[in-house]
Amino acid sequence: MEKINREKIKTWFVTGASSGFGKEICTQLLQRGYNVIAVARRIPDFIHKNALCLSVDVTNADSVAAAVKKGIEKFGKIDVLSNNAGVSAAITAEEESLEHMKEVMNTNFFGTFNTVNKLLPHFRENKNGTIINNTSQSGVSPRLYGSAYCSSKYAIEGFTSVLRMETHAFCRVMAFELSFFPGTEIGKTRKTIVTEIEEYKQGNTIPPPTVHLHENNFKNTVAIIIDTVENKKLPRHLLLGKEAPIRAGIEVGVMQESIKYSLKHAKKSYKDLYKISFKKKLFSKQKEFYGDKIYRIFYILGIKIKIRKK
Repeated sequence: MEKINREKIKTWFVTGASSGFGKEICTQLLQRGYNVIAVARRIPDFIHKNALCLSVDVTNADSVAAAVKKGIEKFGKIDVLSNNAGVSAAITAEEESLEHMKEVMNTNFFGTFNTVNKLLPHFRENKNGTIINNTSQSGVSPRLYGSAYCSSKYAIEGFTSVLRMETHAFCRVMAFELSFFPGTEIGKTRKTIVTEIEEYKQGNTIPPPTVHLHENNFKNTVAIIIDTVENKKLPRHLLLGKEAPIRAGIEVGVMQESIKYSLKHAKKSYKDLYKISFKKKLFSKQKEFYGDKIYRIFYILGIKIKIRKK
């Protein structure tokens, strides 16, 4: 795999840096000689010549903007944004409150939006930038009692995918989806789900996709994330930990079944306004975003549902 010029990823802006993955990312970055702007509500405690530690509320756009300004003043530029700030939640949709739903969305989704929004002009001006968003396996696969948490993570997934398309001329973008790691803050505060409604208690009897006869390696996973960013080309998704690829695979299978069903009825769902035959050029620009393999699938599906004029 071809490596990127380290000058293009020299300075990192890392949120959620006081604990969990954010803290470990900062630790390993400093060990590798990178500059780190470590931000969190509780000011991170890194003592290192290459570290700038700031107390930042990611839900406050002005707080984020001030931190970005201080980071640029100290290091001259920012090259990589690593979004890790987030809170978990485990409440049924019926028992969820609008206030709490907004709280989770504000931290997880709008916190991510704020950092991206404030750094994109800088990345665009420098014609260089990298954004990696921690979306969790719950951003690609739903879980019980995750109406707030999964909604926020699915929103980040969609936002990240749009960013990858919009900013490809000057910025690399990747989502990384992580399984459950006992060394994180979410792991420390994980509790048995309690619901007051009997019908929802039955959900506890549904077995998870995998049996937890293993423990995901926290430090190795962070090393893989950084190693991946050091490559010139980023994947659209990086699924790490045992459960994440399995759960994503289950969702792919569900989508494939839905596509098969939908294709049977697709011709009835639209009206063909074109009198010309199907042409490959209609999909030519998709290659740039999806790659050759996905493009070929896209093209084949397009042929299947196209109404051809005789």
